[in-house]
Amino acid sequence: MQSHMTSPPGEPHVRNWLSVAACAAAALIISLPMLIRCTPAGRGWKCESIAERNSQTDDTRQFVMMWEVSRVSIEDFGELPSWNPYHCGGVIHYLDPQAPFPGPLFFLLYFWVPAVVGIKLWNIAHLVAGALGARKLAKDRGANAPEQLLAATLVVGSGAVAQHMGGGQLWFTPFLLMPWVWWAWERALRDARWAILLAALFALAALEGGVYPVPLMFAALAFDALGRLWRAEERRGLAKAALVFAVLFPLLGAIKLVPVMYFLSGNPRLTPVDDRMTPGEILLAWITRDHARAVAGHIYVWPEYDAYVGLVPVVLLAAAVVIAVARRDRRELPMRQVFVLAALLWCALGDVSPLSLFSALHHLPIFRSLRVPSRFLYPATVVGTMLIVSLLILVRRWATARLEAPWKARAFAGAELLVAVLVLTDLSLATQAKLQQGGDVRLTRRPASADFHLVANANYTEVPDFPIRGIGTMECYGGFDWSVSRALWTGRPIERLEPPDAGSLARVRWSPSSISLHAALTRPATLVVDQNFDPGWRSNLGVPVSRDGLLALPLPAGDHEVRLDHRPQGFWMGALLSLLGVVLSVYALTRRAARPPGPPSPPAAPEATPRTARPAPEAT
Repeated sequence: MQSHMTSPPGEPHVRNWLSVAACAAAALIISLPMLIRCTPAGRGWKCESIAERNSQTDDTRQFVMMWEVSRVSIEDFGELPSWNPYHCGGVIHYLDPQAPFPGPLFFLLYFWVPAVVGIKLWNIAHLVAGALGARKLAKDRGANAPEQLLAATLVVGSGAVAQHMGGGQLWFTPFLLMPWVWWAWERALRDARWAILLAALFALAALEGGVYPVPLMFAALAFDALGRLWRAEERRGLAKAALVFAVLFPLLGAIKLVPVMYFLSGNPRLTPVDDRMTPGEILLAWITRDHARAVAGHIYVWPEYDAYVGLVPVVLLAAAVVIAVARRDRRELPMRQVFVLAALLWCALGDVSPLSLFSALHHLPIFRSLRVPSRFLYPATVVGTMLIVSLLILVRRWATARLEAPWKARAFAGAELLVAVLVLTDLSLATQAKLQQGGDVRLTRRPASADFHLVANANYTEVPDFPIRGIGTMECYGGFDWSVSRALWTGRPIERLEPPDAGSLARVRWSPSSISLHAALTRPATLVVDQNFDPGWRSNLGVPVSRDGLLALPLPAGDHEVRLDHRPQGFWMGALLSLLGVVLSVYALTRRAARPPGPPSPPAAPEATPRTARPAPEAT
């Protein structure tokens, strides 16, 4: 009987690569609406490329503008993207926690594709990474190819992914690193070296602007750690992994984290816990394919709650939870996973009585800046996906042990594949109108203007093009409170003297984060710039000050070459700490790799196999 189940040489390797290709293809299928739009035309269809057209949402326009600020600062002006003069009358850029700079993927894309195309390639890269991470996580649990495909589909095809990506919230994409985060976490508990990868993944998420992914993924791991404390062997591995992570994550991410902490210390984002959900609404978020934008009784719109995966996965998840609770042998379906899922869903409920877990977390640093509890639904979906995979593995192994003919086992795997394909089809159709919400005009890629000035009644729909055109708006749309000076003016010039008759000014050079002027003064005066003040401004002549909320610099009489530069506070400290983190990571890896091997372990005694049990087929 066992000979019928034996695979020819090389077949597992082929199946493995087919599984990788299928999961990557699932991510590409999900992402197609961002690239191609097909509409009925007569008796057929008309398809057009929309890769260069972004969604018509304000979030999309905001992040395209952020991308362009970073690009023109580097490419056209040769400077660190520190200040954004094109928005809010001037606002911090590098210090913005949700800005995608200095995400490594930005540097691979900005110089050769337009901003909209770069952002879409960024999204697709994260979708593929999420699908392959889910596949790897499922495979390590013993999942076969259909089960791996289902896991990849649920992780990248969720309505939460489509709504946030299509709505333009680029900060959401680091959530797709969560399967790899979980994979590294489970390995780190057995070998602390993997905590280096875990720390690097969290640092990457922070560099990419993951304002919600970083704390929410951390909360998921914290809940999992709590579920492991009752076993001594788990505590030992947990202590080692936690120590490595606690040292390396802040160091590796310091180049972004330190400047952001400087900013938040002076500009705290203290948000209220002002929303709640019911368990019934969470269920509706998972099974409701289409919904009106407004949600009765809530302050947020439907895209903040949408987590659609479909009825079949929800039924499988419910079965997994019931069986995990009912079984005595919980090796295949550990209660710890159910505990983590329950904790994440409890957080998603928001401000519920008598006890709100999200409100409790809200007293912690960083978490008190978070406002939307429903965003816990995505990490809950990832954990729920792993529960579904564990259930399918358990059922498959139970059925395989009782199926006499090999073709019946293959038929069972075929049924699993059919379910995975149907779920992929359903999610692909459900995400089409969400991943690409309308089509803005194409942005041209040309040198940015240095003739900058603020304009009145700016059309915010055109804000992605402001860095190219060299114009700014006083209108604000962002994720944190920013004080806009009431003394800002429109038109040219953007520099003036007070009093005006104290001398003359001539601009030498302008860039988004730097201004050079020649001042010829007959008496002391104050240079006033048509930009908001921020403590990050520096000068070669004294200390810049705030004058009615504007950037100002007192100047003595005489001829002066004046230079004003904006630099992120804490940048160089963060850069040095990140360099230290890289050195420590490399040292830890090479030191462990160079350690001479110890004596070989004695072979483990073979486990007894019940007579009625049949060997399970090799997982791919």
